[in-house]
Amino acid sequence: MEYFAALSVATAAIVILTGALYWRARDPGLVIGMAALYYWSLYGAWAIVIDKTGGFSGKNYHYLEQKLFPIALDRDYLVTLGLYAGFIVVVQLTMLAMVERPRPRAFSRVALRHDPILILGFLAAAGSIFLMWDKLGNAFALNVSGYQYTRTETDQWFTLHQVLNRLALIAPAIGVATLAAGPTSKCFVSVRKSYTRAAYLLLFGVMATFTFVLGNKNEILAALVAGLLAYLGSAARPRVVRVALLAGMGLWFLYAIDYFRGVPMSKLAESVGEHWKDAAAIDNLVPSSNEAYGAHFSMYGVLRAATEPRFGYSFYSLACSIIPRVLWPSRPADIYLYYSESVGAIQNQGYSIHHATGWYLNFGYAGVALGAVVLGLVWAWCLNARGRVRRGSGRWFRIFAIIAPWVFVANLPSLIRSGPEGYKGLAVDGVAMPMVALSLACRLRRPEKKMRRGSGPAWRTGLKCYGG
Repeated sequence: MEYFAALSVATAAIVILTGALYWRARDPGLVIGMAALYYWSLYGAWAIVIDKTGGFSGKNYHYLEQKLFPIALDRDYLVTLGLYAGFIVVVQLTMLAMVERPRPRAFSRVALRHDPILILGFLAAAGSIFLMWDKLGNAFALNVSGYQYTRTETDQWFTLHQVLNRLALIAPAIGVATLAAGPTSKCFVSVRKSYTRAAYLLLFGVMATFTFVLGNKNEILAALVAGLLAYLGSAARPRVVRVALLAGMGLWFLYAIDYFRGVPMSKLAESVGEHWKDAAAIDNLVPSSNEAYGAHFSMYGVLRAATEPRFGYSFYSLACSIIPRVLWPSRPADIYLYYSESVGAIQNQGYSIHHATGWYLNFGYAGVALGAVVLGLVWAWCLNARGRVRRGSGRWFRIFAIIAPWVFVANLPSLIRSGPEGYKGLAVDGVAMPMVALSLACRLRRPEKKMRRGSGPAWRTGLKCYGG
């Protein structure tokens, strides 16, 4: 009974603190981000406790107990729940202390040309497909799924393939959101051509097909969240129905990827034709997915195995990661390898490690609190960046201030399921790549010296407009 009590108290505290944060910052990304943090930390615990106390949850996680380790409702599991709950609460308290209230003031908009985004998007898509083409051909010949083959037969180019995937999706998602926000967009002002919408549709069609064959959900989820938050943060009057429909379509596509990712490539088209109705059952996406369990298992595993922390190892690995793996194939692995070896996991298969577990493996119990404070500070810094923009702020900082809250939350699921090394992926794949694409697409211009009352969208929204 104490497990249900611990989960209930923790959930109530997290919900209350999330409400307080939203009331303070008025940012919808806070709600989505906290939901993601809860989902990969404590959501799976409800099913585990139900099953271990004689009930039946119907959730699909038991195979992890065979490949990783069995879970028992013992002291280690109760400590695991406390550490996860404490991690989230410390993140929230840190943010409550650091997040500033949004101040109503003029924010100069930026002209956004869509052609550079589209060109980079198509080039990145072509590069990613080129890197995976031989592997997909081998998967077809061996009659295995593209997901299974590409995840087990990785090489030094796999990381580059992932970076290119995000470059082809996240910046274009922000571009589409800007188009949808219209001429009264609060952040970017579209400079588009007659073919812009069709080109975006083609790009997303290509990437949707490619990620579906590969069985990759992370990049689609990141692009979906970034695009929705960009639209909600840009539109003067967001259309809630449109947002709900797009979110529903995105969730359905994620479930379809999950449903078909284990099908051999040679039978994929046939399977889609036969089982598309089963894959359309979107109501099964969250309940049936095993995403909530891999990372959740990790803290219990290291406590059960009494794994000793390796002081600061992640930061050594992070420093070494500056050199690309293609140039240093044997560079030190991240803390995940130490985790999988310490708990006796079946090797050559991918599991998740929770962000709090990664910090524990570096600094012990104190590391869990330290990791939560760091995460809260980084998130708060992203939220506060827009308030730091001044008249003389350059293009790079202005773009960062606009997109930082969106891309941080979009990449939060990946960060939650990695150790401290995950900040490199956040900085490079999540922030730097979209900023490169948008910086090539954006142009700051001097505002008009005089703006007549009622002369255009900039006056109606109370914003000064840089170009467009």
